[in-house]
Amino acid sequence: MGALADRTHGRWPWVAAAAALPATLALAARRERLREDLGWAFWAPLPVYFWHQTEEWVWPGGFLPWVNRDVLGSDDDEDPITGTLGLVINTGGGWALAAAGGVRGLRSPALGAAVHAMLVANAAFHVAQSARFRRYTPGFASAVLVLAPVGLAGLGAIARRAGARPVLLGAAVGLGASAAQVEVLRRRVS
Repeated sequence: MGALADRTHGRWPWVAAAAALPATLALAARRERLREDLGWAFWAPLPVYFWHQTEEWVWPGGFLPWVNRDVLGSDDDEDPITGTLGLVINTGGGWALAAAGGVRGLRSPALGAAVHAMLVANAAFHVAQSARFRRYTPGFASAVLVLAPVGLAGLGAIARRAGARPVLLGAAVGLGASAAQVEVLRRRVS
């Protein structure tokens, strides 16, 4: 596992890769019940994050050196985003928030909307960077295939069920947090 952990800058990406299919199948098995109470919109981000992180970090991988060097302008594969910071961002800002959105769901539609807005912001980031570099970048395929569609569908579903106000609030928080994160990382390089 040592060589694999070195290649992925830690062990946590292998957890995402191992969890992607089972989490997707668990969600699909409950799709009728989840559709009735809008639960799909609150639980869908978790397997989406697993698939996206698998593409970025495991296969084909290469996210950390690419984002640090090409996007953030660093001279180091692991600065300003280190393997440890990648763990915190992806498991705390991704998995934990997605799970909290699933658990709190109908009681806190703004939280669910914030999670979906983060999916959309992440997708926009990957599409913009691939356009900027005019090539595939780590995370692009899953951004287009799952992040954007699930994020947009989730925002729409939450708005239809809970109204525009929680979606606007959640979207502002999710988009703002995503933009702030990139700006903070850019400043760390300078």
